Amino acid sequence: MSRSVCGEKKKPLVAVFISQRNITNLKMQRKDNNFKVNQIVKANRLADTTLFFFSVNSIDFEKSKINGMYFDDYKNIWVEKSFPFPDVLYDRVKRVKTFNITGDEIRKKFDNMGIKKINSRHYFDKLDLYNIFMLDENLNKHLPLTKHYQGVDDLKDMLNQFNKIYLKGCRGSRGKQVLSVASHPDGGYELRSYKNIIAVEKASSLLEIDNLIKSHLAGNRIIVQQAIDLITKDDCIVDFRAELQKDGNGRITITAIPARVGKIDSPITTRGACYSFESFFEQIMGLSEKETAALKSKFEAFLINIYNYLEKSYGPFGELGIDVALDKSGKLWFIECNAKSAKVSLCKTARGETLQKAFLQPLEYAKYIHEQK
Repeated sequence: MSRSVCGEKKKPLVAVFISQRNITNLKMQRKDNNFKVNQIVKANRLADTTLFFFSVNSIDFEKSKINGMYFDDYKNIWVEKSFPFPDVLYDRVKRVKTFNITGDEIRKKFDNMGIKKINSRHYFDKLDLYNIFMLDENLNKHLPLTKHYQGVDDLKDMLNQFNKIYLKGCRGSRGKQVLSVASHPDGGYELRSYKNIIAVEKASSLLEIDNLIKSHLAGNRIIVQQAIDLITKDDCIVDFRAELQKDGNGRITITAIPARVGKIDSPITTRGACYSFESFFEQIMGLSEKETAALKSKFEAFLINIYNYLEKSYGPFGELGIDVALDKSGKLWFIECNAKSAKVSLCKTARGETLQKAFLQPLEYAKYIHEQK
């Protein structure tokens, strides 16, 4: 355990890895553009770590320094300062690259230096994750049938078994690389995608569909997956983004399980409406408090099993976003995991203590792992 001269616990130096765009916003004092960064700063007033933010362009490995940004509470402004390498890395940035170095290269260098990190992995590959989960007899029954997509033969095989299928980029996030394919009632096929709008593309043959898939998901390893008969609200599909975190004692907690309702005809729930677990099931689905509580316990046990299995397979995690779904027969399904959940649904539905907890616990966990030998 690190201690100062007077015998008190030494504050860990925690570095939050964010995008260059966010760093620019901080330098320009654009406080309204950084809600989540502001929430981390607010939480740190309770956690009391030495906290700073940096991007891929901030690091000078030759001088062993990082030009980070921290918030000065007395001056109420963001300040740039040179920091040593951190005790703990809190990785909140997606894949990034500059002319000189990539985010992955920075992570590798930090690993080689023995810098502790909130999560043992910064991403999950959907196909690798599926193959690992298939090895567990308690979890594999909750997986939709999934294959590594190779081409037209996979489309034929899956559409012979299921009315609708999904194609996904193995490292996509936030629904940006998700397509649905189904046979059209009037003949042929239709492919749906969602970026800024719901797009529907029709094709007369599976070869045309294959070309569309490879155009949408170019450069990606792709999976093809059965569509689950999900519960719906007004014919819009519903799933759940559970936010799980470790607390300051290293124990797994479930911060929230918000429901996500997709837009009409959308293949994804991302960018739709969000509800807290209780309000969705009680106010929208009409369940009683007792029924909702029992269902939530079922969700929680399932989520804890997933978290434990992920740690067994990959190593420790301080927080995870886990996507799960409930079908119309009441069965739970595992959809995917996110090592860097954007917490969008949580921020839309949580208030007060729950919102504070979501940003405080990673910092408390940083203190916990800093104190471990």
